[in-house]
Amino acid sequence: MHGLVKYFAIAVAVQAGCVAAGLWVHDCCLLAAIQSSAPPELSPALYAALPLAGVIALLWICGLLSVGTYLVARRFHRQLRLELERSQERAFMREQALVRTRDAVIFGLAKLAESRDQETGAHVERMSLYSQRLAAALRRHPDFCDIITPAFVRLIGTSAVLHDIGKVGIDDVVLHKPGPLTAGERAEMQQHARIGAECLREIEQQLGACNFLQMAREIATSHHERWDGTGYPAGLAGNAIPLSARIVAIADNYDALVSRRSYKEPFSHERAVAIIREGSGTMFDPRLVRTFLEIEPQFRDIARQFAVDLVTEVVNTTPGGPRSKREPDEPEMVLASAHSHDKDT
Repeated sequence: MHGLVKYFAIAVAVQAGCVAAGLWVHDCCLLAAIQSSAPPELSPALYAALPLAGVIALLWICGLLSVGTYLVARRFHRQLRLELERSQERAFMREQALVRTRDAVIFGLAKLAESRDQETGAHVERMSLYSQRLAAALRRHPDFCDIITPAFVRLIGTSAVLHDIGKVGIDDVVLHKPGPLTAGERAEMQQHARIGAECLREIEQQLGACNFLQMAREIATSHHERWDGTGYPAGLAGNAIPLSARIVAIADNYDALVSRRSYKEPFSHERAVAIIREGSGTMFDPRLVRTFLEIEPQFRDIARQFAVDLVTEVVNTTPGGPRSKREPDEPEMVLASAHSHDKDT
């Protein structure tokens, strides 16, 4: 708007100068005509009136030019603004279409990886929502309020679905083994983090760096790292683990705990929450665990929404205390015992 006012003022000034020059030439010609033809007694009065008449004419013409120029410029500005808004709307619609296409391709890739392990069901859908809810809740935490923006929340919901994309490179014999894995098989299974990271890195090299691919690669690489540094593949510890991967680690472990697998019965929501609480400071960032405990009912609702048959706690007066109707018989409540197979976490 300031630029338009500037150009309007310049246009009026130029036109006023042209008009002033034209009036001066007109006055000179008029004076010459008066000197040659007017009666001598009228000449002094005409000479005195000409400058005032010129000023009045100049002001009148400049006013008319200003009004006309303003009306034309205003109409031009309005049309320009409307065209700019239409252009921005078209660009936004194209961007939204590209985002929807990207998300569809991402979910397609994630579902392709998930199809290798059919027990996981709607795992990627749940992972997207778990990660978004936990990230959104962390926005209220003073340590993360400057890091986690609304864009971060949206991005992690999309990126989280590719956390296990590297499983497409794992042998079916290992991926579908119903019993515990051997040390060699577990080492092969752990390669899915490296495979996924390399796959996403190659895509990033082809398409160029972007926030989505960077976050997806961080998650695929580091969602099995542990807060105490005993995870894999790099043995990162504490804040060296990307925040997105720390968030997805809690989401992934919760889903593995409450879901049925060929090598384990599902844990109840309450027991899964207890196990994650016990992993605070060793497997998980304690700040993230505290936030998870504040919103854990939302995790239960998401699990129910996407067809996880949650088991329920029932009161039992035997020395073993409360037990689930369909939980394993192992008494240990440590996270590692729930994931000895290491297929999902």
